[in-house]
Amino acid sequence: MKIFEKYILGAFTLMVLVVQTSCKREFLEIVPKGQAIAITTADYEKILNANYLSTIFTAGVYQGDEMAALQPDFSNLEGSALLRQQRLFRYEARVYDAAELPIEITGESNYIRKLYLFNKVINEVMDSQGGTQAQKRALLAEAMAGRAICNFMFLSDFTKPYNATTANTDLGIPNLTAADVTQKDFKRGTLQAGYDLVISDLNEALPHLGGLTHRRKISRLAAEFYLSRVYMAMNNFAAAKIHLDAAFEEVNRAQIPMELYDYTVVLNPDDQEAAGSWFPEGFFGLDNVPIAANNKEIIYNINAGWFQFQAVDAFVFSPQTAALYSETDMRVNLYSPYKLLTTTAYPLGMRRRNTDFFLGINVGPSLPDLYLMRAECRARSNDLPGAVNDLQFLRAKRISGTDALVPSDVASSQQNLVRFILDERIREFAITGLRWLDMRRLSVDPVYNDHIDYTHRIYGPDGAVTSTHQLKPERFALKFGERMLNESKGLEENP
Repeated sequence: MKIFEKYILGAFTLMVLVVQTSCKREFLEIVPKGQAIAITTADYEKILNANYLSTIFTAGVYQGDEMAALQPDFSNLEGSALLRQQRLFRYEARVYDAAELPIEITGESNYIRKLYLFNKVINEVMDSQGGTQAQKRALLAEAMAGRAICNFMFLSDFTKPYNATTANTDLGIPNLTAADVTQKDFKRGTLQAGYDLVISDLNEALPHLGGLTHRRKISRLAAEFYLSRVYMAMNNFAAAKIHLDAAFEEVNRAQIPMELYDYTVVLNPDDQEAAGSWFPEGFFGLDNVPIAANNKEIIYNINAGWFQFQAVDAFVFSPQTAALYSETDMRVNLYSPYKLLTTTAYPLGMRRRNTDFFLGINVGPSLPDLYLMRAECRARSNDLPGAVNDLQFLRAKRISGTDALVPSDVASSQQNLVRFILDERIREFAITGLRWLDMRRLSVDPVYNDHIDYTHRIYGPDGAVTSTHQLKPERFALKFGERMLNESKGLEENP
């Protein structure tokens, strides 16, 4: 209990500070200093505006099968955070030492702190003062969608992949719905109960959410996207397709620009003077990549910080991933073939990230993901022409010339097309952690479970494999660790 209480208290402190700095003087004269609480509807709106989602050193970045590691940089990693990355990459059971706490739970920006504040708004905003019922319901809806996103992140880190045949008995997460710093019971519900709560929150929120007006405000579009992502995690592609269609309708209603960037222009190294080019390449990567607030592909920005100077050359995408890109695929220009601050090339075509060093990678809802999710759902329902249309619309913005076309032998075969789309997701989202979400759902897919490479490889400077590490099914769920279990009443460990 102490751990959850401690980090819920941290979120409460943030809430107090938000309210204190935003309230009028007479409010602070009535409520003793240090005891300020949200009272007005405007107070709760300010809490939500300050409670945007982000995460740091996401575990999935190091676990994805598109990744490789390089010596000697991998072995030279030192310190608990870097040791965690090594253990994640090696698929070890122990990620945290006995005295350590999982940063997924305790991180300043991670979902448990945010979950407290979303619950605070959910439980109190309808009784707040000064707002209309419509304003209160809109804030309630935004908080419910935020709670759903937090819980989905929690499920994705600490539970087994969803399997409909075992979900009613598999362990889920503690379904935290109260903003209560004295809560003592952290017994885990079932996996089915966890997913049911996520879906229920999103569906209840939908009618009261607004259109897309800001990339850090939860909209109907963001909620439709997450319903699609959650149903795909459950391998329920028919349900996902319903919400994807609704999401595309919301894209057309967006009040801020939404479109795919043409990488054949903005990432063309041979035409760096073109209007809108993201070149030149500066000290830490491409200079003109748009920030999240201005990125026309982002629906709802969730930053995943990944950069640590000591580790930047230790983790790259693998030779197998490199082979997925054609020569005219401009997406490779988001990745560098050279070790940081040198002209030393990585072996076998491997590359590291070359953007978003300090602001973090966007892992939230995006337009490219919408197209790829709908393409996969269409292909799985045997709507091959529809899937090809979605796929080629994206690829035409990424790849020059005829290479952008889907090969005829792929376009005419359902299984070939689904596998091609899964590869396209790797090409689009390498080194973001999103591949790990795909691996989780594919691991229980009766047809496509072989679209996972269960072996991580560490390479020497000459490209020779120095060691291999196997992913076992139980490692799809992180362990909480001894300290977390000892200080959280009722919490049960993963295998």
